[in-house]
Amino acid sequence: MSGYIEAMSFTINKLCRSITTQYDTDEVEVLSPTLSQEVITENTDSAANFTNIVEPATSDGIMETALKIGDFKAMGLVNFTPVGLVEEFFEILHITTGLPWWGTITLATIILRLALFPLIIKSQLNIAKLTKIQPKSQKIMDQITKAREEGDQQTLMIKSVELKQLFLDNDLNMFSSSLLPLVQMPIFISFFIALRKMAELPVPGLEHGGILWFKDLTVPDPQIILPFLVSGGFIAMLEFGIDTNLKNTQAVSLKWVFRIISVTSIFFTMQLPSAILYHFFCTNLISFTQSLLLKNNKVRSCFGLPNIVRPTIVSPNINESVKKKSLMKQWKEWNTAALAENSKHKNKKRK
Repeated sequence: MSGYIEAMSFTINKLCRSITTQYDTDEVEVLSPTLSQEVITENTDSAANFTNIVEPATSDGIMETALKIGDFKAMGLVNFTPVGLVEEFFEILHITTGLPWWGTITLATIILRLALFPLIIKSQLNIAKLTKIQPKSQKIMDQITKAREEGDQQTLMIKSVELKQLFLDNDLNMFSSSLLPLVQMPIFISFFIALRKMAELPVPGLEHGGILWFKDLTVPDPQIILPFLVSGGFIAMLEFGIDTNLKNTQAVSLKWVFRIISVTSIFFTMQLPSAILYHFFCTNLISFTQSLLLKNNKVRSCFGLPNIVRPTIVSPNINESVKKKSLMKQWKEWNTAALAENSKHKNKKRK
């Protein structure tokens, strides 16, 4: 009996081991495909992420944000010259503000005009003083011209000293009037050359850093609108700028010269990159706004400038009825009167 029980126990144990081994094998076979798929998927995702990380950033937007201080120097732009300083100024302004290039150019132009504003005030104050003494100074200058033509050295010396004393008495310095152009011209040229070099390179971001119809700042305006806006802005400055009340012949002639230059310059500016033309447009717009503000007597008083006085000049030979007539009719009447006066003078000589 005991032998039978031992035999049955051995058989049951063997059967249990067989079942357990079969179950473990089936579980491994069932789990293995799922586990393998998870491992493969995870490895694939990791490889994709790694590819995205190491893939170079080629889009324009990423390239623009990748700019950092010193990149311009690596491109060969920044050096120890006025042009290099302007290029560095653009680089710092663009990177620190994060503005697009059209916004950077606008902000740079505003900063430049604000920096020059004290010189503009000083120049206007000097011009106002010159306008005040113009009748006296013009009279002395005419006497100097006459003495020079006649070779009268004594009168020439006396009148020159008198003119110098007139300037000293009114706290006038001729250098102050020319200080603004002397400072402004080198800055203007430096900005022009810097923007041209940046467009020729081109600096990353300039090719899509424009606005409205001129998206690419490295090429000329495709619509040729900016050259006309620049020329129109300069003419507006010329016509509606600060009234200095200097109405001499030289001033009028110089004004006509600038008008002609403004119109003919369109044919040259249309070949320039849009970055330069946009800077010119911003400069003209800000300067024109400053001029309009400084024509207001309330604004002028805030900066210590005298009020603008526009004297009414009326010829003693012209009455109100004549002023209302047309220019051609006035010329005919004056011509007739001159002929009559000449005929009367000849008749007196004959008698």
